[in-house]
Amino acid sequence: MELRRRVIAEERWFIASAGELDMELPDMVRDIATLRGSNRGHLLVARVDGRVAGYLVLRAPPWRRTSHVVKLEILVDARYRGEGVGRALLQAGIAWAESAPGIEKIGLSVFADNERALALYRSLGFQEEGRRLREYRMDDGTYRDDVLLYRLV
Repeated sequence: MELRRRVIAEERWFIASAGELDMELPDMVRDIATLRGSNRGHLLVARVDGRVAGYLVLRAPPWRRTSHVVKLEILVDARYRGEGVGRALLQAGIAWAESAPGIEKIGLSVFADNERALALYRSLGFQEEGRRLREYRMDDGTYRDDVLLYRLV
């Protein structure tokens, strides 16, 4: 929860603004328990020296027609970016998806100007499948595009 709050507070790499996605501990515990009891999603947590350095969530939508796709969310603490934490989480997430019955595709979206993340995703086989132009309006009135990426498994 603290990592999520810190990344959102950066106001740079997450679509929500501070205070918009506050989750209470019981909600997070319930969400984690749901993922643990399902083959339709997976949660990975990276620790460095006992501290949570990042996490990755893969989650299949509840609808039958999209049950073969998992959506990816990844957060890495600013202190550990560029240190291999994100790559390790993604590699482990891809390995899980490749072994999960019925999963055929990983999908995600990322800000078009997040060049570091785009380079990482592409290096692990993700490809662009589309863009949503001017999808996000920032507090200063500027717009940012959203890039949709996928990887077949």
